[in-house]
Amino acid sequence: MMKAKIMLICILGNWRRWLFVCVLVLLSVENIRGQVVESKFDQSHVFDEVTTAVRDEFWDREFSNIDWQATAAGFRKRAVNANSHDEFAEVMNELLGNLKTSHTYFFATTNPKHFQLLGIFQTVAPDSQSDRFTFDGIGVDTKTIDGKVFVSSVFEGLPADQAGLRFGDEIVAINSTPFHPIGSFDGKSGQEVDVAIRREKNGQPESIQVRVASLNGRTMFEDALENSARIIEQGDRKIGYVHVWSYAGAKYHERLVQLVLWGKLSACDALVVDLRDGWGGASLDYVNLFQKPLVEVESRRRDGETSNYSGVWGKPVALLINAGTTSGKELYAFAFQKHQLGPLVGTTSAGAVVAGRCIPLSNGDVLYLAVADLRIDGQRLEGVGVRPDYSVDRPIPFANGADGQLDKAIELLAQ
Repeated sequence: MMKAKIMLICILGNWRRWLFVCVLVLLSVENIRGQVVESKFDQSHVFDEVTTAVRDEFWDREFSNIDWQATAAGFRKRAVNANSHDEFAEVMNELLGNLKTSHTYFFATTNPKHFQLLGIFQTVAPDSQSDRFTFDGIGVDTKTIDGKVFVSSVFEGLPADQAGLRFGDEIVAINSTPFHPIGSFDGKSGQEVDVAIRREKNGQPESIQVRVASLNGRTMFEDALENSARIIEQGDRKIGYVHVWSYAGAKYHERLVQLVLWGKLSACDALVVDLRDGWGGASLDYVNLFQKPLVEVESRRRDGETSNYSGVWGKPVALLINAGTTSGKELYAFAFQKHQLGPLVGTTSAGAVVAGRCIPLSNGDVLYLAVADLRIDGQRLEGVGVRPDYSVDRPIPFANGADGQLDKAIELLAQ
């Protein structure tokens, strides 16, 4: 986290002056408390780090048919002269956008996804360096649409969810100041902030008090997965729901297996697995959870009670996808659809299917860079994505939490 450092030099022999300076320093500390101090770094050096890494490691030697060196040179002045960390990141991502390839993005420490990404890449940020993947926040992702900031994801069980923020809420202000995904919460863990939101396009803002927490990019998606699990009653049927926000690691699949085979969702008649938004990373063998059972084992207790176990779900299941379904989740959705394991509902996935590498930079920022192209069954999904069987839009602005995609999946499973 960014911290202010203050050096005080006192001149001995002049105690009145010393006292006056100390009072000024204390007042200064009070004024900056709770604010984000803009980090300073050599923007020229970081720019060179990024452009060199692209030159040496980007998967496509043709650089998407552009002159990479010339293109980078055209952005250099703007990047070096950027007036803030956020502005520098914007310029870098505009430059990287010319490569027209997913998994190629500059994640600054002013972006919550920076900490989420380092939570995923344990080899880059080991557990002993927890400050690199923890940050103060309330547990939402946001999108800026037509100059307004909207809640695009609410992670179950985290402060925003507990306080009642919803998908589609416009964030008007935090403590009466403009929203910043890091700056609005930095240094405020354990404190309540006033979140002004608007739920209707022309409605009046309303205030919600949310307690800021120290969020751990390594564990927050496990917690959200667990907290998302719920049972939806539909007539005489029980339909389970679980949101796999991140599939980047076996620990997420193990939690899913536990929930659907032995946990709170195991007695449900059908299941909705939500792969929308968050992070990818799913292994293809995870799809086997929904294949037909190879064998069926029955156990009988002394009292005569019996139970069956096959190691798979074996009941109806639907998958939710959208434009935020990326990478390994897309491969998962492709295999799920190919083997006709159940309906895919939502919108076409991101088409972000290449292999990426996380490259730490000297100023603490991270470059996520595509280093290998991928094919599945001979098909290239990059820029194409996976089409759902049932196409249902879910507009963000002022949605007030509505979820037509989930509603459609429930309708299909209830038939």
